[in-house]
Amino acid sequence: MGTQIQMVAHEEVDEGFLTQVRTWVNEVLEIEEVPSSPPPYLSVSIWKTMEKYQDFYQREKKELGVVTGEETDFLATHDAWRGYPRIHICQERLMGIDGTIVQGVIHHETGHALHHGAPEFYTFRFSNRLQEAGRFYGLDLPLLQQCVYLLSVAIKDQDVTLWLAKNGLGSSQLALLGYLLSDTEEERQVWERIRESHALRKIAFAAFLKTLLPIETMISAGFEGAQIFKDQWDEVYGWLSDGERKGLSLLARSLMNLEVETFQERLEQAAFQLITKTCL
Repeated sequence: MGTQIQMVAHEEVDEGFLTQVRTWVNEVLEIEEVPSSPPPYLSVSIWKTMEKYQDFYQREKKELGVVTGEETDFLATHDAWRGYPRIHICQERLMGIDGTIVQGVIHHETGHALHHGAPEFYTFRFSNRLQEAGRFYGLDLPLLQQCVYLLSVAIKDQDVTLWLAKNGLGSSQLALLGYLLSDTEEERQVWERIRESHALRKIAFAAFLKTLLPIETMISAGFEGAQIFKDQWDEVYGWLSDGERKGLSLLARSLMNLEVETFQERLEQAAFQLITKTCL
């Protein structure tokens, strides 16, 4: 497809791990159905330890003025903060995780690099209409920013998961979703602390959509096995009420069908729906 890849090992990383990462990245780059504007260049950075990786990430955020969550909690990350797509992978973070899941992670982040490799996907606008809705429902600008950021993660994950599945790499994405659903205890603990706060509930629901939105999208597209993961999602989020789970599923299906042209418009409509949805 013409995208040039540069592998950068910042520490003494195992050569076998580097080779495997390159293989999995190329499995995505070789997909014939390319995004509308594939990036000409992709940087893949490999870190050996979480300490060095986190030090780098915090310096980058401070230097560039980036205000988001703690992305290093993810299995791997992507960004385009410097104007081109970058993937960051930490060998220590992935140690002990099944190879199929790691393959799914690399496929997923490479898909993000191809589809979301421009700064527009990492900077968000907040219209007066959206800010007014936020204030009405108790979300000041910092809380609204957090909510929109988490929604952007879910929407971008939806796009990438569906594209990979349509191009023969769905099994690794289902494996990744299964892994992400394997432990929701921390989310449950947070939920117990904030469930009475209307504003914080909205932020939590945006976070829960990270797995639900891709699952509902794959079910809608008819991918075999996707319903099993929806059943698993309902089970592991069983500490939500039936109405809350149903409301999130209805919201996910609505977000799948937004008829807008740009990512920013889609994100704003998604945020407005989540904030104003009375059953959540």
